[in-house]
Amino acid sequence: MMVLVKGEGNRGWLFVKPFNKKMWLVTALVMIYTTLIVWFLERQSNPEFGGPWKNQISTALWFTFCTLFFSQREKIQSNYSRIVVALWLFVVFVVTSSYQASLTSMLTVPRLVPNITDVSWLIKTNAPVGCDGDSFVKNYLKQVLEFSPANIKNISSQYSYPDAFRSGNITAAFLELPYLKVFLKENHGYQVSGPTYRFGGLGFVFQKGSPIVDDVSEAILMMSENGKLKDLEDKWFNGSMSNTATDIGTNGLGLESFWDLYIISLVISTVSLLLFLLVGLKNYLSLGRFSRNFGNWSNLFQTLRRRQVVYPSQVPTLNSVPQLGAWSGRG
Repeated sequence: MMVLVKGEGNRGWLFVKPFNKKMWLVTALVMIYTTLIVWFLERQSNPEFGGPWKNQISTALWFTFCTLFFSQREKIQSNYSRIVVALWLFVVFVVTSSYQASLTSMLTVPRLVPNITDVSWLIKTNAPVGCDGDSFVKNYLKQVLEFSPANIKNISSQYSYPDAFRSGNITAAFLELPYLKVFLKENHGYQVSGPTYRFGGLGFVFQKGSPIVDDVSEAILMMSENGKLKDLEDKWFNGSMSNTATDIGTNGLGLESFWDLYIISLVISTVSLLLFLLVGLKNYLSLGRFSRNFGNWSNLFQTLRRRQVVYPSQVPTLNSVPQLGAWSGRG
């Protein structure tokens, strides 16, 4: 199906379009996971991540959010946290650079999108469509796609399609793939939209019993195997189904471009957390063996209590200090 292209409409939410929905969702999840890891690693040793629970969570979220702009101010004390944050900053650098490049291209290059993308919409609205009345396409539209015969307009020549579109005589056109590529090569403002229905394609017809049938078939097969046909197609049709140089994908960057970075970040964060827990468990067991030398924990606490410095309960004030004249020489 070939349709006219139009300029992009509402650009108010253009800043979210460089990434698709899955990319935004996974980025948010990885960010939250990194926030929890940094908070857990820093909450005991870093006073900036201490305090009540609400303050701890808000500080961790604010720290991770600021890393998106490389403006974090909280100091990191744990070596495990430094590893996690360093890798996260690299991921942020790659993701933000890609976002800025994609957003810049959307803002500076006009985007052209097809005005119709759904064949079923054409059928439901009884929109007129055009095709070559002498080809099998007309029967396919009526019998398979179930277009109304009254809505199918016969276009005698490929040079008549631009006038039919401009006059509103047709809303979309259905052409065979070779003719479609030739039309897009010679005309601008059109684009392929919707699904592509594939058939056997074009062929050469020879007289029955012709001796050159096998030779031509073998030659075509050899050109298909060695890539010569693909080179010819790219040369004459630019290897594209669109004639608009400013056509940019409307779905945005996807997760397939960044999933390896996200996986590495998650693995490193998880390994750092496990190492932190193992070291903590080792220290806990060592402390337990140390406490057994005192018999039990109560003996340890009693020993520490006996070593405490006892301060006076009441600190003398200036009023309770004798005057200078009251002091004796011996005193």
